[in-house]
Amino acid sequence: MSDAKHRANGMTMLPTAERVLALTFDDGPDAEFTPRVLNILRRYGTCATFFCLGAEVAANPLVAMRIVAEGHQIANHTWSHPHAADVTVSELLREVSNTSDAIAEATGERPRWFRPPFGELTDVQAAAISEAGYKVAFWTVDSLDWSGIAGPQIVANVVPALENGAIVLHHSAGNVAGIVDALPDLIEVCQRLGFRFVRLDEVS
Repeated sequence: MSDAKHRANGMTMLPTAERVLALTFDDGPDAEFTPRVLNILRRYGTCATFFCLGAEVAANPLVAMRIVAEGHQIANHTWSHPHAADVTVSELLREVSNTSDAIAEATGERPRWFRPPFGELTDVQAAAISEAGYKVAFWTVDSLDWSGIAGPQIVANVVPALENGAIVLHHSAGNVAGIVDALPDLIEVCQRLGFRFVRLDEVS
């Protein structure tokens, strides 16, 4: 893998030259936006990877179960979304372990992928996460949907930055009504450009 596909402590692009993209959604599953995102993905026959918070999985186990049942990859985003600087290595590992336990209890599937909140991860933390058996994924393109922007701006943020193997960061919980508006247009534009959507674990 080339340096362009990695930062020091995790993957930022898929290790492929194929015309594929990975849609990823952080911070769910909630009871409002995650089901709406899943509805759109199902309508288009599109797969994605969901980096879930343990607290949200515990609160919405049926939505977590639906993510897996509909063929999407479920992954770990910690329990409470802390900044890396605010937790020790052991605290971070506990957040991750508790989240994986909650995901396994809700879905029967134990995640092996991890994305740190805010994209923050020290080298020491990354080494511990790797030793615990997780692959770390960041992103190539940030849609900025978390900021509450409208759908057309989300599409405008993403499309010009697309390239083969790009990992696109979205959110399925929070102030993210814009992603529900943007997602159909975004999928259709990507399809017209010849991209195929994959889960992270399909390529890496």
